[in-house]
Amino acid sequence: METMKYEVNREIPVTAETDVLVIGGGPGGIGAAVMAARQGVKTMLAERFGCPGGMAVFGEVTPFMPSHVKNRALDRPVYVDWCRRMQAYRSDDVRRKFPFDEEQAGGMICKDEAMLAMEDLLLESGVTPLYHHTLTDVIMKDGWIDAAVFHSKSGLSAIRAKIFIDSTGDGDLAVLAGCPFEFGNADGFCQPMTTCFKLSGVDRSRMPDRAGINELYDKAKAAGEIRCPRENVLWFLTPEEDVIHFNTTRIIKLSGVRGDELSQAEIEGRRQIRQFLSFLKKHVPGFEQARIHSIALHVGIRESRRIRGLVYQTADDFRRAAKFPDGIAKVRYCIDIHNPSGTGTTILDLPPDEWYEIRYGALVPLNSRNLLMGCRAISVDHELHSSSRVMPPVCSVGQAAGMAASLCVKKDCEPAALDGAEVRKHLAEAGAWL
Repeated sequence: METMKYEVNREIPVTAETDVLVIGGGPGGIGAAVMAARQGVKTMLAERFGCPGGMAVFGEVTPFMPSHVKNRALDRPVYVDWCRRMQAYRSDDVRRKFPFDEEQAGGMICKDEAMLAMEDLLLESGVTPLYHHTLTDVIMKDGWIDAAVFHSKSGLSAIRAKIFIDSTGDGDLAVLAGCPFEFGNADGFCQPMTTCFKLSGVDRSRMPDRAGINELYDKAKAAGEIRCPRENVLWFLTPEEDVIHFNTTRIIKLSGVRGDELSQAEIEGRRQIRQFLSFLKKHVPGFEQARIHSIALHVGIRESRRIRGLVYQTADDFRRAAKFPDGIAKVRYCIDIHNPSGTGTTILDLPPDEWYEIRYGALVPLNSRNLLMGCRAISVDHELHSSSRVMPPVCSVGQAAGMAASLCVKKDCEPAALDGAEVRKHLAEAGAWL
């Protein structure tokens, strides 16, 4: 690849200073910022879009994948608080049909309700959100991140913090700070991306069952009407009677952290959506009058970088249902690997009522002094990542990073110096199920 010399040597304004700066406003970022602020430390959250949301909003991912033991959500308190706040924006009819259950928490997501509820939690906890700020660089000083550099409509600016939390989902901040990372499986490919979409105008009473739709899908693929590597049609019900959610496009062998390939992925995802719309209207009973209800504004990314930390966890922890004194999140979601190179999905479940735990050290990157990971890009292997990456556990990972950050501020210490068992203890006192 040809390169060019380009230098920027200019003074930029420091627009804010804070105790904790969370970068990224997805489920992990919300968990991190809300938990840190609830501990009484000054907290800011910087987000590149105009509102919080991450994959729950911009990726239009639905529903929350279950991570429950005995029908009780393992992820609390921030995740359950988020689910509870969503109810405030639902109609009485929807609340009657789908009443909120404090224990089970989760289910179907409306992206707009999710976004408003996330912002409610941020503002109520005292977090200062900063929207339309895209991370571009870091300023390092003696091995510390002194400031994060952002670009906005105002140009370049810097924000200083004592502790930084990377909730970008892709480890963007950690990589800028020089932390080592892994990417993909043994072949160098990550799980495929998916552009989610919803159709309205669907007559559910006439819809075939899943096997029936898949049989029609196989025929359409054989006839060349659809080019999609996915082996079946993945769809979900929604609170609206005539709306069906589809998480069924499959975009393989493209990187979510390369600008050119991410652009290609967006185009490929929408190409597949056009074919699915045509297929469903033409061949599937109940979809004759279907129309586009909504399409994700950002292709859904399951996996990209995984930042290496003080602790490295593998799928062996899943298989052993491993528990740790410094476990900061319980996870029960299955190993769920969508084939990075084509057709097929690998599913591996835990025994009934079992879970494994994510350790605090998996959130503390190597080669960093004041950085914590509060997103899916933690120190785990490709297999384990397929379990820990879904939104409820990511929210719990974020809240653990937020708690650790607050302790670092109060103790004036580095994240690596914290005892993970102490972080666990404080999380439990704050309402985590640990």
